[in-house]
Amino acid sequence: MVGEKMDKEEKYSNRMRLPKDGAILAENDNIVLKAVSEDQKYHMLSVSYECSFLKHEFENETYRKYLWEEFIRGNAANYCIYIKDTNEFIGYCGIKNLTREIPELAIELLSKYRKYGYGFQALSLLMDQFSEITGEHVFRSRVEVDNYASQALHRKLGAVPNGMSEFLLHGEEIIKYQKENQHLIDDNIRKLAADFDVEPIEILGHVLEYKIEWK
Repeated sequence: MVGEKMDKEEKYSNRMRLPKDGAILAENDNIVLKAVSEDQKYHMLSVSYECSFLKHEFENETYRKYLWEEFIRGNAANYCIYIKDTNEFIGYCGIKNLTREIPELAIELLSKYRKYGYGFQALSLLMDQFSEITGEHVFRSRVEVDNYASQALHRKLGAVPNGMSEFLLHGEEIIKYQKENQHLIDDNIRKLAADFDVEPIEILGHVLEYKIEWK
């Protein structure tokens, strides 16, 4: 028990060595990853707004404050993504909670910068550096059922299906949603169901869990 506690403390201590407050985490010929700082508040909230399906919440100052605090809290590690030659902000990637047993990846890109391979490069750089600093190589990621681009990105990164989890709906709410939305089941849903070894209706109302064993 003591050894297990020490292992957890050592793991968290290693993770806290990740660069913070504007420092560069990694770069390649195309992009640079810089730790989030106060200077990037506008950019971070802008990309979150664009990617959110709860856009009405951004009208609430309390919600915007909460979201920003989530980005910069001590047990998160988020990195702004910049195009190297132009210093354009294109999105962010990161680890949602450094205290979790398996680190969960996050990424959001502004729409005009998608489909250029930046997401793959950013997450590859992030996992490379995280693994080098901490010695850990296993990651978790959650993807919405209708986010086919993100699913393709994760497959390209070598991710494999690892179950499903609840997000906005829970318990009886999911069952009700599934009964009322069976018409949403199409070939894409059937393909996902086969990949995750569940019935197509079970996909509805959940988010997809992926596991990546990185290099």
